[in-house]
Amino acid sequence: MDGTNPEQKRELDWDLHIDLAEQGTHKVIRVTSNETIGTVMGKLTSKLGEGDWSDFVLWWPENKIWLTKPRQTLHGYGIMSDARLELRPVHRTITVELPNRKRYSVRVNFAVMGLYAVKEICEEFKIRHSEEISLMRSPLDVEGFEKHTGASRLKRKGIFSTLYEDGPSPPGSPPTNRKVPPKLLSAQVKDERDAATTINTSILAAKYVGDAPDGGFFSDKFIRSAVERAYLNGLWIDSTLTLYEQGLKDHSLMFLRFKYYSFMDLDPRLDEVRINQLYEQAKWSILTENVDCTEEEAYTFAALQFQVQQASSSKLPELKTATITMGDQISDIDQALNTLQVELGQKDATTDASPAIQLTGVIKFSRPTRLTLRTSKSYFFILKGTTLTYYKNEESYSHGEHPVQRFSLAGAKAVGDVDVGRSKYAMNIIMPSSEETDEFRLTFESAEEYSSWMAGCSMTTKGRPLAKVGYETELESIQTFLALQNKSDAAGSNAQSQAEIKPEDLVGPHIMKKHKPKKIIRQILEAHASMLNLSAMDARLTYIRNWQGLADFGISYYIVRFNKQRKDEILGVSYNRIILMDMATHEHKKVWRYSAMRSWHVNWESKQMTIDHEDGKLIFTCLSADLRIIHEEIGCNIYLSLRKENGELPDEETFLRLTGGLQNNLSGFAQETIGRRRITSTN
Repeated sequence: MDGTNPEQKRELDWDLHIDLAEQGTHKVIRVTSNETIGTVMGKLTSKLGEGDWSDFVLWWPENKIWLTKPRQTLHGYGIMSDARLELRPVHRTITVELPNRKRYSVRVNFAVMGLYAVKEICEEFKIRHSEEISLMRSPLDVEGFEKHTGASRLKRKGIFSTLYEDGPSPPGSPPTNRKVPPKLLSAQVKDERDAATTINTSILAAKYVGDAPDGGFFSDKFIRSAVERAYLNGLWIDSTLTLYEQGLKDHSLMFLRFKYYSFMDLDPRLDEVRINQLYEQAKWSILTENVDCTEEEAYTFAALQFQVQQASSSKLPELKTATITMGDQISDIDQALNTLQVELGQKDATTDASPAIQLTGVIKFSRPTRLTLRTSKSYFFILKGTTLTYYKNEESYSHGEHPVQRFSLAGAKAVGDVDVGRSKYAMNIIMPSSEETDEFRLTFESAEEYSSWMAGCSMTTKGRPLAKVGYETELESIQTFLALQNKSDAAGSNAQSQAEIKPEDLVGPHIMKKHKPKKIIRQILEAHASMLNLSAMDARLTYIRNWQGLADFGISYYIVRFNKQRKDEILGVSYNRIILMDMATHEHKKVWRYSAMRSWHVNWESKQMTIDHEDGKLIFTCLSADLRIIHEEIGCNIYLSLRKENGELPDEETFLRLTGGLQNNLSGFAQETIGRRRITSTN
């Protein structure tokens, strides 16, 4: 029986004030604390009269909360009589610029986490794996740039103006003549962009509004230092907050970019748009020299870009890339079934019953040394599963003697060191440790030997046991890469191609300053000679693979200051490690692998992040961005490493646990996930 009398019930009634920001009006409705948000909305819309209010949701500005749960009560949200709410539409229109510099007007839900807002945008553009992508605010908004990055420090140091193309430079700024004319957007580049994969806007809510202006912020040949790029990273949105909470407004210009560099399952059949956009982002990172590469690598990238232009303009048919080449011809249906079986984690129907393989051979082995020249010695090596073992010689292996050493390659990094012209074939294996001694070098006698071992090591460093299905794919990729560097003298005589090449569109400013255009064209044509039969899609995929093979690939820079220190440092965040870099030379001073992390937490009051690592604790504050940005990047890289082979993501709770700044968000978690991979790989 309810013992509350009517007078007590009436005392629970109170006035709720709601502002209609879009209409500029104000409403007051009588409510009780136990009423649900759905009931409150019903009362409000009955007062407002006719109209479509389906896209409107209550917003609590004081606590910055969208009241999106219709069954939740006012009391459950903590709303009392002194609260003042607003009725606002949740979908708003923003302008999104894609990596290929095309801009679209898109309606986005401002009441969901940034993670899901990006997912909605990617679904409209038919881009899979949106978890690898994020939105960046426009750097051209000077006021917003200062607000979100603390760029006032750059003003004091006199380098703020170098981030912008136009506008007066403050006193003490260095010269801003680092651009190399002419602008990149020549007719040749425009033709390539138009011929490349574009968005079919007829079936999308997104509306094409034009290309970015010539020499746009991310596509001009303006060389920005690591410090300047570190401040630009402060413009990423927070994936755990709604867009409205982060101050985005109608028609804000946002840049959609790949932020996390663990690309899952690039399939030409399903990812035509995704591959093209990734290629565009990779291309501009090479042309603007955001990623360092050698001259030989730069000419290879230029030749691939030229081949994309040629194949796109000539409308060459896209060639399907076979994962495994078999002796008998396979029908399209059989090939589709085999591909589906591989995606589902099953054995390919065209493979043998036992697909596991191993590699053996005599290889020269050496370690880096500070005081003497690198000396190498030949040993007998075996690569099986994810373990690399070497013996004194083949006889000692045959007699069952103990090996000299054994390495688990899961989590390691294999970096090729190849010069085809000089018959130089080697690779450096960097083990998942911060110690410099945990690195060794393998030198091979021939391209065939290098291809075999590099394919096996590339596969096993990703934590995948050596098996026929994946090995043949890796082998084909590496053989293609070597073929690209195998220059042909016949290319130099191609007068027609020479006339079509504009070197300023294909190489970075440093090469343009260092060499004459004729020499650059000759080098590009020599590299291009082995690519004449590549389709545009194959050329893009090869470009992306080569980009992933660069030493500085996938590193985001941040300016930090460690606890009890006055010196600023550059901290690089990659998909599998954190790197302390020298401010002047950018050399790696120390490396912390995610696999060796124990836990971390954030003190939001002092703006300090603490990482408990096997090599000690890291305590730092971020100076070039909000601490949430670097915290999220580290957490999301770990989150993406937990994806299953079929691309299935962990649940939302795991994402929030790793990126939301909770205390001890790796406590016990690393042992269950990342640590488990390390333990598994060493057995």
